[in-house]
Amino acid sequence: MYGDSSNAYTFGQARGSLPPVKFEIVLVVERSQSACRDFAEIAENVKGHLGTPRTIILRNSDMVWRTSSGIRSLEGIEAALYLEAVQSAVDYTELMDDELDVKTGDRIFDSANVHQKVVILHRCLSALLEPEVEAPELTSVLEAGAYFPFAYLQMRVEEEIAEEDEWSGEEEDLKYAYRRLLWKAFEGFVRPRWESAIEEYGAREEEADFSDRSTNLDLWEEIIDELADRIFWDRDWQVSSIAPQLLDGIEPEFSQITGLDEDYVTNRLPSVTKEEAAIALIEIRNWKISSQK
Repeated sequence: MYGDSSNAYTFGQARGSLPPVKFEIVLVVERSQSACRDFAEIAENVKGHLGTPRTIILRNSDMVWRTSSGIRSLEGIEAALYLEAVQSAVDYTELMDDELDVKTGDRIFDSANVHQKVVILHRCLSALLEPEVEAPELTSVLEAGAYFPFAYLQMRVEEEIAEEDEWSGEEEDLKYAYRRLLWKAFEGFVRPRWESAIEEYGAREEEADFSDRSTNLDLWEEIIDELADRIFWDRDWQVSSIAPQLLDGIEPEFSQITGLDEDYVTNRLPSVTKEEAAIALIEIRNWKISSQK
């Protein structure tokens, strides 16, 4: 299904130092054993929409992910960045609801309601952070959900740079919050690529004085894209925006040429209840990476 990413579309304060997002918990579901049993029954209703996980919400539905660098789960600073991005993103998603301005490029995921988005994000978080269960079969909706935190970070960094002058000198932690959130992952995974490129192509002037206070939005977007590329082969899920007619069916010839088939390009979203979304939301907000458990 996947090819070289360069040819993807030739065919057509609780969260560290991040600014707080205000939210209100509409429904609280206690994680008792009986609640888990009840949810297991709810989960049966959504099987088949995004693959066939053993369960949809419960923490024991953990799995790995089919990434561009092999089947793996995220670890260390990469896992920490992804978790914090998801946690911040779900708070923002709940706050904005129908006015959400973060887009992945997949028409179906982007049209999902807040409850559906939270459940999909929970499943992606499970798949990317926990190694115990086999990787899910990828669909356009599932990949778009996994990409959503990166789209959210791009929006936040752009907003942070545009509003930089509005913060006082005493609010530095908030002023550079999202750029500093990205910094460790940048130094661990992106800067080494920059340094290697210098030997072959020479230094880029804009990289010389780059720091976690940089206002160079193009470089920040490049960094976020490179971090996303560690997970995604390409941006195939965006085909639903480029060629929405594919949601109505894909001809075998097109599938043979592009590697995209009807199992991947889906127009289906999970049927989600408020109770199911509430459990997912609570688990995301209280999630810790394995080394912190």
